Amino acid sequence: MKAIIAFKCRFIGYLHEYMVKKFFFLFFFLLALNNLSAQGNLTDLDYKTFRLGFCLGTNFMDLKVEHTELIQDGKIYYADVPDIIPGFTVGLITDLRLQRYFNLRFTPSLLLGERNLRFKAYDVNTGVLEDDKIVNLFSLPVDIPVYLRYSAERYGNFKPYVQVGIGTSFDLGRDEQTDVTLSLSDYYFSAGVGCDLYFRFFKLSPELKFNFGRMNVLTPKEITEDTSANLKYTNAISRLLSRVLVFSLNIE
Repeated sequence: MKAIIAFKCRFIGYLHEYMVKKFFFLFFFLLALNNLSAQGNLTDLDYKTFRLGFCLGTNFMDLKVEHTELIQDGKIYYADVPDIIPGFTVGLITDLRLQRYFNLRFTPSLLLGERNLRFKAYDVNTGVLEDDKIVNLFSLPVDIPVYLRYSAERYGNFKPYVQVGIGTSFDLGRDEQTDVTLSLSDYYFSAGVGCDLYFRFFKLSPELKFNFGRMNVLTPKEITEDTSANLKYTNAISRLLSRVLVFSLNIE
């Protein structure tokens, strides 16, 4: 299990480092190219009723932790996410034009990432708080969101926008053998901002969005021979809410 977790961590790290370098190089190169191009690229694109595209990006997964304050063996266990670890995102885009300023978008995506829960133990008798354990939570959620986007007036080859939406996710990387197990499904509210950059043959849209999970994604554990020793970590938490920040480059 430790070897698998270590491999996952190295894979995510290498993939993220490679993709971030490519993303930023591509973004600044195309931005410079766009500034040099003639005004008014793809003037008919926004008037199409239906459009398709794809997105590539990076994500940052977090958890909001609420504790039970339960005393176990004379200790109270607390958890937090000490570091935000970057991951990878890829998805499809379908866009339906409602009217001049509003679009309805469906963007199913696959996210690859992880979170580390750091537990600390507070000794009730001595008053000492010390580090106890770090639990690695690997995630491979499939996100299925729907967004309503409002776009401002287009200025040359630039058009900013904001969007809000709601979605559901299913974690294909869920591991029931970890000391803390996340639920298979969740639903969330999302808000984001971005801008459309029009080029000769395609539209590029750098986008930043925040997903706020609304379900308690902590899975209760039953007492068995395998879980009894580490059941204290699940018992220390009353609620886990998912938080995900996604930066993507959308191409249509």
